[in-house]
Amino acid sequence: MNNFDFLSYFQNEQNLSNEKLNDIIFTPYKVGELVLTSGKLVACDPLTLADSEPFTFNFVPDRYPVILSIAHIQWNNSRRVAYAMLCLSEQTPVRWEMATHPAEDLSSLQEDEFFGYGVDSGTGCFMDADTAEIINDSIYSKNTYQETLIYKLNYELEKNYIPTYDWADMCVDHSTQANVIAFSSGWGDGTYPTYFGFNTENKIVKVITDFHL
Repeated sequence: MNNFDFLSYFQNEQNLSNEKLNDIIFTPYKVGELVLTSGKLVACDPLTLADSEPFTFNFVPDRYPVILSIAHIQWNNSRRVAYAMLCLSEQTPVRWEMATHPAEDLSSLQEDEFFGYGVDSGTGCFMDADTAEIINDSIYSKNTYQETLIYKLNYELEKNYIPTYDWADMCVDHSTQANVIAFSSGWGDGTYPTYFGFNTENKIVKVITDFHL
């Protein structure tokens, strides 16, 4: 169990610093609403679909806001996605716990170890397991890469490029409104953990991926 103050990074024009970087201004930026069709949440690299197994917990199918915490790093005047948050409720978490998949056991971790998803394209995302399946199926059902949903997602990311990050909210099934919300992952490639924020009734109200700035 962790008691990180993740929400402080989603306050408007929050000026903070850490041991690695000097002054950083964090700004929240809503990029869309994620449609959970099955309630099985996936956080992964959407351009490779590695680690695309859904988390252990299931959620109520619905639309949920996705907000990025954009870090304006003063020393090099760059902007990076520091955190990505899925808001399941307006309630404030009272505790945080690392998100896991069915085969992962938090008690097996050593100090400073964590579970997370691997990024090889500089991009992370939130999506439903149904969406992951649709994107994956497009890889094998299309004749060329240019016809796949991965190619389309790359295009959508480029349309929303802002130096030095991008994001996209792309629908993959108009009948269900299933979509993927993708965004740059901090400095780029790596492995990044996701955390569940629980309320006083032990229900998950926030999901946050930490991109380790």
